[in-house]
Amino acid sequence: MFRGKTGRGIYIKYILIMAVVLFFCLELDHFAHERAEKTEDADRVPAVELAGYLQIIPLTPEETRTLILPDMGEYLTGEDVYTLLEFLRLDELAETVGQEIPFQRTDFLTREIWCQIYERLLTELGQAEQVEITEIQYLGMLSSEGRLMADNGNYDCDPEGIDFVYGENYQVYVFGNILLGRAFPAAQQETEESGEENQEEQTGQVQIPENVSVLVTQDNSEQICRENVYLSGDAGLMAAVSGQDGSEQCQAGQVLNCGEWMNNRAAEAMVVTAGENGRIYITDESGNIHSSGYRGAFRLSRNENGIWIVNEISMEEYLYGVVPGEMPESFEAEALKAQAVCARTYASRLVNEKKYEDFGADLDDTTDCQVYLPSQENEKAVNAVNDTAGKILAFQGNLAEIYYFSTSCGFTSGLEVWQLNGPDYLRSVSLLQSPELEVGKSISVDEFLRKTDIFSYDSESRYFRWTVQLDLTSSLSRVLEEIRQEIEKGSGKVGIEAAGGSGVSGVEDLGGFQGMTVNGRSDSGTVTDLSLQFENGRVHLYHENTIRCVLAKAMTAVTDKNGELVHTLNMLPSASFSVEDSGGGKATLYGGGLGHGIGMSQYGADGMAKAGKTYSDILTFFFPGTEIAGVS
Repeated sequence: MFRGKTGRGIYIKYILIMAVVLFFCLELDHFAHERAEKTEDADRVPAVELAGYLQIIPLTPEETRTLILPDMGEYLTGEDVYTLLEFLRLDELAETVGQEIPFQRTDFLTREIWCQIYERLLTELGQAEQVEITEIQYLGMLSSEGRLMADNGNYDCDPEGIDFVYGENYQVYVFGNILLGRAFPAAQQETEESGEENQEEQTGQVQIPENVSVLVTQDNSEQICRENVYLSGDAGLMAAVSGQDGSEQCQAGQVLNCGEWMNNRAAEAMVVTAGENGRIYITDESGNIHSSGYRGAFRLSRNENGIWIVNEISMEEYLYGVVPGEMPESFEAEALKAQAVCARTYASRLVNEKKYEDFGADLDDTTDCQVYLPSQENEKAVNAVNDTAGKILAFQGNLAEIYYFSTSCGFTSGLEVWQLNGPDYLRSVSLLQSPELEVGKSISVDEFLRKTDIFSYDSESRYFRWTVQLDLTSSLSRVLEEIRQEIEKGSGKVGIEAAGGSGVSGVEDLGGFQGMTVNGRSDSGTVTDLSLQFENGRVHLYHENTIRCVLAKAMTAVTDKNGELVHTLNMLPSASFSVEDSGGGKATLYGGGLGHGIGMSQYGADGMAKAGKTYSDILTFFFPGTEIAGVS
């Protein structure tokens, strides 16, 4: 009996195993089929691109979309080629093209086949000599103006047919200043054929841009567009229309009126370079200098809003102005090196985010990215950059996610203070040099944040401990307005609830302020849930930046650890604080640190360097599990 049951069990298991294997095989076949279809789609030519290619006929993109595209599908086929040639009344070419180039009427055209047909068409029309194949790096699109921005200038194009990736290089057909469409030269074909062979070698390699494009705003109150731009150079300037050969010289000390220069040449963009070993300066009309001296080149573009400036510069020269913009010259050399590696890593990631793509830039020169101040360039910062040239922080073969800030409260924070889940290397670490101090055990968080005799790697900072006086009653309208704006964003950083079942439709229904309570903290002690109690409801603030911005509207005094008043902060120094409620809407916050608290404490890095730590020690301490890697 038992043998019978066992035999039957084995038979059932065998059937189940066979079913699983069959299912797996079907799924594998389905996956392979889907992957093949995606690969085929990527190699096909969208019919919409014809509107760009046919500008050489000449047909306007609108005429192509009206007269030709309605008879075609999503992707070009061999049949579409004959339809196009018949429309252009090229009957003789229609008879021979299928014999000269291997394609069938029912086939979808690959990019390679289409480009062979297109070049044959250009020859038939006598336009082959006028059309060039050139390589560009795509730097964004001004769709409203029908202009594509590239590393070698701006091109007129049909925006609807352009599906390029920012920062990538492309071979394209160009007629004068018109970009017609993508090309497929032999060199590109060889590269793609060898791509699979090199795929394993490329996997996991870290890509560090050799050059970056920086949107210049610091001299203009962080405003992007200007009515006009005046430039001068200590070694003269060379000006050229973007995308065109030839340049004009401007002598040293002479002021270049860029708006007028472009008007005189009917240009919408220009490139300005400095003379040998010279710098470019932004001036007023009279030549009074208003900016740093910039290395590299300036690319100026304009639209109806005005002119904007992009500084094209090498990554390392860019960092010459970032390191001193982010860390004082007085800091130790190893701390400056750590800052250089962080800044290089951060900039490399920003290039891929395309935040400033519409302006043809990778990043800007403010705290939204990294502070870029060429005027602060100094020997120690330059040495730190040069000594770490090409070095970044990597995690499992990829660029690490890097953040840094001024000063901690004794602990750094993880991304939970931004309501995010982060990688393991972005977690709270202790900078305390008092290992016997166990926060949460031997001392509470509130006691810890009020304690001033603590030794930490960054305790020399004036913001290691601070106090803030709040008056939420007299500043209630400003506080509520800040809350209202955050609620309207729908960011999830603010929650609002009614008291006792009464309805609260908005902040205007909350009534008077009654008090605040800390409901949640991260492991670092940073507040992650602060509730503000009102007569008719309660508001919860969940994000460190939001907490700092809302409470800043009620700040009446900020005092640093040395007892000195601070008048330069427009935000709460950090979200690591203890609350002492004085009643009547007034409170005192006892806090520590300056900044968001995530990643590397800059004062902490300096303290570690003074203790004999190398930049490698510093970085692996703040980002455990990462490694310093070089250019691949």
